[in-house]
Amino acid sequence: MKKIVMYASIMAITVGVNAQSLMVESAVQDLRKGSLKKAKTEIDAAAVNEKTKDDAKTWYYRALIYAEIGTDAQKAKPKYKGLAPDWADQAYESALECNRLDTKKDGEFSKGLVSVFSTVGYDFYNRARKQFNDQQYAEAMQTAARAAEMYNSGGESDNAGEAMYVAGLSAVAAHDTANIKKFFNNLMRKRTDKEQVYTYLFNIYKAEGNMKQAMSVATNYQKASKNNYKSYLLLAEGYLLNDEIEKGKEMIDNALKLTKDSINIYPDLLTSAGALLQLTNDIDGAKAKYEESLALKPVQFAANFGMGQMYYNSAVDKLQAAPEPDPFNEESIALAEKLETEAKDLFGKSIVYLENAVNYIDKLPEGDEKNMQRPNLANALQALSTAYARVERYAESKSARERFESLVK
Repeated sequence: MKKIVMYASIMAITVGVNAQSLMVESAVQDLRKGSLKKAKTEIDAAAVNEKTKDDAKTWYYRALIYAEIGTDAQKAKPKYKGLAPDWADQAYESALECNRLDTKKDGEFSKGLVSVFSTVGYDFYNRARKQFNDQQYAEAMQTAARAAEMYNSGGESDNAGEAMYVAGLSAVAAHDTANIKKFFNNLMRKRTDKEQVYTYLFNIYKAEGNMKQAMSVATNYQKASKNNYKSYLLLAEGYLLNDEIEKGKEMIDNALKLTKDSINIYPDLLTSAGALLQLTNDIDGAKAKYEESLALKPVQFAANFGMGQMYYNSAVDKLQAAPEPDPFNEESIALAEKLETEAKDLFGKSIVYLENAVNYIDKLPEGDEKNMQRPNLANALQALSTAYARVERYAESKSARERFESLVK
C-alpha cells in the first residue's frame, strides 16, 4: 500500500504541475484562435498561481493577450468591448515582469515583446496628451514617462523622445523643477533639437546661479542646432552674463547672419540682440539694434519699449546721480540743475517710444495675445505716467496712471 500511495502522490504532483503549464498553453491556444475572453481568464489565473507566476513565459503571453485586447478595443466595432479597460496598464506591468524574469542571455521572451511595447507606448502617449490638455499635469507626467519607457524598450527612440518631451512640458506646467531637469536633461543628452528643452534648462540654472551648467546647456544647444539662430542667441546670453562680452557679441552676429534674409525673423532678432546688449550696459550697441529693427518694422512692441526703457532708465540714472543742492555752493547747484535738465530731456525722448508700445498693444484684437501682453502694457503705462509728469504733462500722466492702476487691481 505504501508504494501505491507514494506513486499516487507523485502522480498528483506531476499532474498539478502539468495542469498549470497547460493553463498557459491553453491561454496561448485561445489567443491564437482569437478567443480573448477565455485567454484572459486562463492567463490571469496562471499569473497568480505559485507554479507559474515566476515564469517569464507566463508574463510574456499575458502581455501579448492584453495588448491584443487593446487592439480589439480600438476597432470601430470591438468584439470584446469592455473586457479590460485597463489593458494598457496590465500589458505594461506584464511586459516589465517578463523582462525581469527573462534572465536568459538571448532574451528568449523579451525580444518578442516589440509589438506590445509599441502598442502600449502609443496608448500611454495619447493618454498623456489628453491628461495634459485637461491640465492633469502630474498624471500626464507619469503617463508620458511610461510611454517613453515602452518606446525605448521597443527601440523606437524618436517616439520615446516625443513622449519624454510631453513629460517635461507637464513638469513645466506643474512647476516641478526637479522633473523638468530630469526629463529635459535626458533629451539634451540625446541631442534633441527642441528649443524649449534648452531654454527652460538654461533659465533654471541661471536662476539658481549655476552659470557653469547654464553655459553647458547653451553650448549643447548650439552643437545640436548649428543652423538655428536661437541656439546662438542663447549662447550669446550665456557669454554676456559671464562678462565674456566679445564672445557674446560674436554669437549675436552669428545669429543675425543666419536670419539676414528673413524679413519675418530678422527685425525681431535685432530686438532680442538689443535687449541682450542692454543687459551689458552697451547702450549704444543696443540703441543701434533697436533702431535698425524699427526701421524694418515700425509697428511693434519690443523695440519701441526697449528704446523707451533705455531713455527712461538713463533719465532715472541722471536723477539719482544729481547731488542734493547746497545753497551755499554754486557748483553743486549748477550740477544738480544740469542733471535734472538732462533727465527731463531723456524722459521726453522716452515718451514717443513708450506711446508707440502702448498703441501697438491697444490695437491688437481681443484674445490670447492681447491678454498675454497685459504685464507689458502695465509696465509701459507706469513708465509713461512718470515720464509725462517729469515733462509737466500732468493730465496725460494722470490718465496713464489710472489705466495702470486698473490693470494691476
